[in-house]
Amino acid sequence: MAPLKSEKAPKNETPLAYRAVRGGLWVALSSYFNLGFGFLANLALTRILAPEDFGVFALAGFFFSLLSLRTKIGIGYAFAQRKETTGELVGTHLALDIIAGLATLLLAGVAVPVLRFLGYSWDVVWVMLTLTGVGFSDSITGTAWVLLDRELHFGWSSLVSSLAFPFSYVPAFWLALHGGRYWSLVAQNATYALLLLAGMWWAARQRLPHVWRLQWRFDRQVALGLIRFGGVVGLATLAGMLVTQFDNFLVGTFVSVATLGFYDRAYRIAQWPSLLVSSVVTRAAFYTYARLQDDPVRLEKTVTMTFWVVVILALPLALAIFASAPDLVRLLYGDRWLPSTLFLRFLVVYSLVRPLLDNAGSLFIAVGQPQRTTFVVASQAVALIVVATPLTLAYGAVGTCVGVGIAFVVGLMLSYHYVRQTVVLSLKDIFAVPALAAVLAMAAYLLLVRRVDLNVLPLVVRVAVKAGFAAVAFFAVMLALQPKQLLERSGYVWRLLRAEE
Repeated sequence: MAPLKSEKAPKNETPLAYRAVRGGLWVALSSYFNLGFGFLANLALTRILAPEDFGVFALAGFFFSLLSLRTKIGIGYAFAQRKETTGELVGTHLALDIIAGLATLLLAGVAVPVLRFLGYSWDVVWVMLTLTGVGFSDSITGTAWVLLDRELHFGWSSLVSSLAFPFSYVPAFWLALHGGRYWSLVAQNATYALLLLAGMWWAARQRLPHVWRLQWRFDRQVALGLIRFGGVVGLATLAGMLVTQFDNFLVGTFVSVATLGFYDRAYRIAQWPSLLVSSVVTRAAFYTYARLQDDPVRLEKTVTMTFWVVVILALPLALAIFASAPDLVRLLYGDRWLPSTLFLRFLVVYSLVRPLLDNAGSLFIAVGQPQRTTFVVASQAVALIVVATPLTLAYGAVGTCVGVGIAFVVGLMLSYHYVRQTVVLSLKDIFAVPALAAVLAMAAYLLLVRRVDLNVLPLVVRVAVKAGFAAVAFFAVMLALQPKQLLERSGYVWRLLRAEE
């Protein structure tokens, strides 16, 4: 496909494109800081704690996510999709969020005897209950965060997040060093949630004075509208939770909590491409799509550029992790975590699909078609449950990895069937050349390791060489295959970042 004619932004597009991209830049800087700091902090915690501690936390997190009602009603997306901010909308959203948080606390209490009857340890149960309390704090924070984001004040919400995140690890390290085991992980989540609660409302008060002049009140009709729209999104969230966490349930229940610890650490590394790319794209893209839902020409251009950015960023990151996986695990976690290596190479391939699915889901919700997201993610969940369960019982955690891959393939096929019904998009142009570049880059990497003995290098240098070669080879092939498109689209994004037309 030829470069988009509108890649040099027309004058009437620049303000929104500039705000969206700069907003995405703020989100990216915050996310990268949090990811970098969190990486170092969790690296230290991984060397202090045992695999069983991470397994308990991951399994308890699955049960909390399963029970959480706040995420199931999806009213945050419904709020963001509304074009006008009114007192009734703000007051109703806040009330519904808090009610959902309280209801989740009650539901978690009811679940305790059920989990004990099914044989789960008190460790898992107590952590699940504590995470439910943390979730109630999030229910109070949600309205302020959505208000900031819908006005594209990503810089302020990102600043609050970046300031709160490092402080949240202070109690975590104290507990870890004093025998607190998995409670150190819980403490980090709780502290972060409380700091966000204070910070987001402070930022909303500073940046959105007009909202505070509104008369906030609960409105039954507004509530029904939010729930009606958000309920469809909520079903997608439930299905999405199953897609992203049901594997934890399978490994923790049918294999062992210790194996889940190894699997969880591999999953965390494998999510780097998804986290890095989604932090740049998905959040800012959703609000941009919502604003352009009545402008099909600009929407098509934005969607095309967004998917291209996702692919061009996620693919080389995944290649770098795949190439360096064994040495990367040894470098980061130490020799006792080497069982994570096999899981990592499976999971990092699937992590390429995650930001693509997230972006497609944001598009469907933003243009008022949340049922498409629900159907896609529900289909993934069904595929995962039906396929991964018997594979786990037969082959352990490796079977779980295979089942996760099949579920992601199902989601990708359905997503892009619906994307093409929403906008005109050349999937072949967006995916075919990068896929070929990835294959050629990996072929060059295999040739390198066959001809050169990299094992003689120090570990940190070995990781850098393997990861760097895979990523650079990808961009070199892309530049050879599509030089004009790569340079022009990269230049367009750069102009937006600099606020140039």
